[in-house]
Amino acid sequence: MATVPQPVVDMASRLANAMNTTLDPMVSHSVRLEAYNLLEQAKENLEVAVECGFFMAHRDKEPVVRHLGLQLLEHAIKYKWNDLSVEQKVYIKENVMRLVAEGSLDLLSEHLFVKDKVSRLVVEMIKREWPQQWPGLLDELHQLSRRGPTQTELVLLVFLRIAEDVATLQNLESNQRRRDLYQALAANMELIFGFFLGLLEENFREYENDARQDNKEASQQHCRVVQVVLMTLAVFVEWVSVQHIFSQDAKLLKSLCVFLKHDSFKMEASECLLQIVSRKGKPEERRPVLLLFHKEPISAIFEAAVDAVNGPLSEGNYRFLKTLTQVLTVLGSQLCGLWGKEADVTEPANFNIYLKVILTFSNHPSLTIYNYTNNLWGPMFRHESICESEAFNSVIPSWIEIVSRKVIKHGYPSKNDSDSCQYSRFDFDSDEDYSQFFYKVRAESLDVIKVASVIAPVTMFSYVERLLAQQIRKPIDPGPNAEKQLCNLFSPSFLEWDALSQIVESVMSRTVQSDRAKPNAESGVQLLQQCLAYETVDPLILSTLLSCISGLFVFVRTVPTMLMDVLNKIFSALTFSLPGQTKDSRSRTVKNVRRHGCSLLVKIARSYPDVLINAFDFMNGVIESLSHNPLELSQMEKVTLSEALILISNQHVNFEKQSNFIGKILKPASDFWLGVKQQFSSPLEFMSFVGLDKAPVEPSENDVNGQNRAQIIFSVNLILAIIKRSEYPSDTEHAEQGGFILQRTENGTVMCRNPATPYILPLLPQFFCLVRLFNTLWHQDALMRVSTGYAKAHMLPESEKNNILGLNSVNPADPYSDLPKVQHPLERMQYFLSMVHDHSYHILGNAGVSLGVEFYQQPHLAEYLIHSSFSNLHLIPDYRIRPIIRTFLKPFIQSCPAEFYKPVLLPVLNHLCPYMLERLSGRWDHLTIVVESDSQEENQDVQEILEDLLIRMLTREYVDLLKAIIMSGQRGTTFDAPDIMEADMEIAISTSSNNEMLSELGELVLGCDTICQSIITTLLKTLWWQDSVACLKSAGVVGLALRWLSNEGQLLSPQAVNQVLMSILQGLQRHGQHDANQSALLSLGLSVYEMFLPQFPTIREVVLGLPGVTEESVQKFEERLSNPNPAMKTSKAEKAKKDGFRKLVSEIVGQNVGQALKKEVHIKNLPPMFKAPRPKQPSLVETDSDIGLSSLFGSDTNGLFSFSASV
Repeated sequence: MATVPQPVVDMASRLANAMNTTLDPMVSHSVRLEAYNLLEQAKENLEVAVECGFFMAHRDKEPVVRHLGLQLLEHAIKYKWNDLSVEQKVYIKENVMRLVAEGSLDLLSEHLFVKDKVSRLVVEMIKREWPQQWPGLLDELHQLSRRGPTQTELVLLVFLRIAEDVATLQNLESNQRRRDLYQALAANMELIFGFFLGLLEENFREYENDARQDNKEASQQHCRVVQVVLMTLAVFVEWVSVQHIFSQDAKLLKSLCVFLKHDSFKMEASECLLQIVSRKGKPEERRPVLLLFHKEPISAIFEAAVDAVNGPLSEGNYRFLKTLTQVLTVLGSQLCGLWGKEADVTEPANFNIYLKVILTFSNHPSLTIYNYTNNLWGPMFRHESICESEAFNSVIPSWIEIVSRKVIKHGYPSKNDSDSCQYSRFDFDSDEDYSQFFYKVRAESLDVIKVASVIAPVTMFSYVERLLAQQIRKPIDPGPNAEKQLCNLFSPSFLEWDALSQIVESVMSRTVQSDRAKPNAESGVQLLQQCLAYETVDPLILSTLLSCISGLFVFVRTVPTMLMDVLNKIFSALTFSLPGQTKDSRSRTVKNVRRHGCSLLVKIARSYPDVLINAFDFMNGVIESLSHNPLELSQMEKVTLSEALILISNQHVNFEKQSNFIGKILKPASDFWLGVKQQFSSPLEFMSFVGLDKAPVEPSENDVNGQNRAQIIFSVNLILAIIKRSEYPSDTEHAEQGGFILQRTENGTVMCRNPATPYILPLLPQFFCLVRLFNTLWHQDALMRVSTGYAKAHMLPESEKNNILGLNSVNPADPYSDLPKVQHPLERMQYFLSMVHDHSYHILGNAGVSLGVEFYQQPHLAEYLIHSSFSNLHLIPDYRIRPIIRTFLKPFIQSCPAEFYKPVLLPVLNHLCPYMLERLSGRWDHLTIVVESDSQEENQDVQEILEDLLIRMLTREYVDLLKAIIMSGQRGTTFDAPDIMEADMEIAISTSSNNEMLSELGELVLGCDTICQSIITTLLKTLWWQDSVACLKSAGVVGLALRWLSNEGQLLSPQAVNQVLMSILQGLQRHGQHDANQSALLSLGLSVYEMFLPQFPTIREVVLGLPGVTEESVQKFEERLSNPNPAMKTSKAEKAKKDGFRKLVSEIVGQNVGQALKKEVHIKNLPPMFKAPRPKQPSLVETDSDIGLSSLFGSDTNGLFSFSASV
């Protein structure tokens, strides 16, 4: 080492001590902060950073000190390079290359983090100087690699990192420099690839020679070089021209297949192979990948996989096996993308071998490996050509056998009940993680089974027939930990039956839809008869048997005489009970199988009402008999069975008959509902009736008020079931014949009446009283009357809290998680209040959908709603308002006929919208204070997190409601009333597009000053409230509304227009870090500026007030708006406008916290690389040759005719 000035030595010592201080957990905060400050000062001092950096990076220093020195040098190159003189740059460059040549320890001794930092120094210089000002780089790197394995590894790391930054990650700060580097790499790729392949061949040969001579150190050095070459190639093969990969008769592919057999190289080789088969691009660039379907590569991969499976179980072996699986499955995906789409790509010669290899991997115990293969089977079954392949169809029987075992629920990390458990411990941290992944994989597997059942219905049914018959003959195995010889959730027999039932339903749901040869109906009937004849006293097994019967019910249409046997089997299940159990002491498994029986009746009544109509009287008689027995059916079971009967009764297509039947079913609930008017007259009366003001009573059988609560729940659920399931015919002719026509409008639209309407409408006033009571219960006087034992009754039930917080309160690996949980009186009261409140709004929401115009034409409907649902809203919490918005108002508004917009909807919205603006503003102001205050700790109270989530959910749902009001979309129709309760809530986020229009209701609402102001203000505030999802939802809606206001010439003040743009800019500041939000807000801001600038020129003052914006820049931007380039396409012109607006507001666009204080890297663009100029075509004036003009205008007609003939 050359003599180093003493000040440099002293400073280096101080920096080393400072670094050790930052790593010492025992030092005080002030001392650590002082050390950090010293290190930062050293980074910013160029002279200190360079001199101390090279001194500290010397190989004699400790690794950590060397790393610090290299960091100082990297910082100097990244951030100070542009400030250096040529001499300083040369000095740094020469010393860095000297570090590569002789500044590192031996290849096997040097720490990887030091090697990486050294290579990074070269890479950072390459980004700034190569190729224009460093043409000899490749020669220098080549010469360095000849010095030995240590230098070769560093050179390879340089290539690896520069390829990552330029091509893979594309994280260079200068796009021009990235293009320069990419072009330089591409231009020299033949040389670079030859260098890599030469190193690979040479070092592998030396490795084998040294290994044979037992020279361990030399062999390990060459082994490491081979590994790094493969790692570097894995980065390059992803993007280089395909000709380099498959050059020299695919030498690289052959080498990789050889390396798969070597333990030292197989991991790196498999990852490189994965990058090759994963290439994207044009078909001609991907087609060479299919060379891997040849026998030698496929055999090499399969042999390597067999060796890995037979080898010791280790994380490395398992990781290698997963990578190999990905190689094969991605290769299959490439085949799916090319086969049939490219003329010369057909079935590979070794396709049958490939499929057998995939089957082998599918059969592996690891659920992760199986998932990789399952993601390939789906596309292959859906592929038009592959599914016709004889080789492919021949493996379907083996495939379904494997899948049937994979959908069995076992393999939890905490258990040892299958071979997959040991692999699960590598892949998953907890049973909960595994459970989520398993159910996802099972759902995807069942989807593939459905597709396969369409392709090969006979094969799939034959397997189901054989498997189900075997399972029926198989004795029940409850497992070693079973109680009373009954299965639990992890008993072997239950797991098998559970998987079997899923497969049966999946296969049968698609087999009948196939246009190919269908299975023999006689075989299906025999299989159904076997299921009906099977007897079991185990409730879990019986429940899965019901699922099998459900799947096979399709054969009842073929043999109608079996219907009674099926119904008897279902009725025996829904009345199932274990010895010694009563109605109040039934276990959870017994309750579940009874509910399953009831739900199965609803399912087949919905799917096969035309079949069940013939047994309607029988079913009605049995259900009526069971309902009259107080010890038999629970209230929920009665409701579910009534639901099934109503679905079947819709097939009568007779208004009077259906209506009378509904009246008969509803009578008990109706009598009770109309008989409790006094109890619903005031909060105190209601509290006394349900026991809210009394001490909790245990056991529940002795709770008289509990019986009142149960009767309310039964009535609410029954009314909801009737509204959901009762409907009129969708065919106008049938509706007219059945007496369903209510009226015909002038334009010919037919209005139908629901058979339930005469019985539901008289009950609705009581519902208005009930929802008003629920709001009044939050009044201080009512809360003071609540019993101490029920003090928390109004709070969210624990299960709902967990759902909102995303918590799982049940251990998925607990075999006894189905045991009945004893509910305390407080939990029962919470369930009652929450369920009745939510279901009441479901009823009101479905009333508009199902009852139609007869509901909306009720006298004083708007007044009823305002004085019931919307009374005392300021008292109730967010989680009680959400059902009002989501389950009531949205379907209520969407189903409203246009003639009732003014008398019904406008008064309701005039009351709701100003209140919601006030409420949401107050809640968000409070949340903003909490977020921005210093009181927020790491262990934040769960209640605060819950409140935060609730206000976000409420805001999003309210914005969805405003979107339904303003934008044209699906409205309530005369026919086909949708099932609101079963419809998923729309969560897709979309912004306004050109084809979205303002609805008729939207025009009315925006024409009403009070409602319009509330809605627009709410949407504008949502743009900058701390919820990016709500912001994105609002952007499209508010843009459409503002455009209409502008076009209609609504009176807007300059202050209002300025505030609109200010809200958008605030949204950009708050949410600009999110790409989707930034794009939507920039488009909205540009639209607003362009729209209002002609009428309100003061809007430019808002933009002029932004940091970095000058009068000249605004003037230039406005000129671009007013004078677009006519030669430019519309899309490009809009993009140019948007880019101009982005430049104006760039200073205020929000950034991620991690990027806010990040120091910018500036890389100067170098002179453009030399390009050969295109040859200039001479003009016609400049040419001396004859171009045919003389012959064209000459008198020789032969030339003209001969010319025409040639044309």
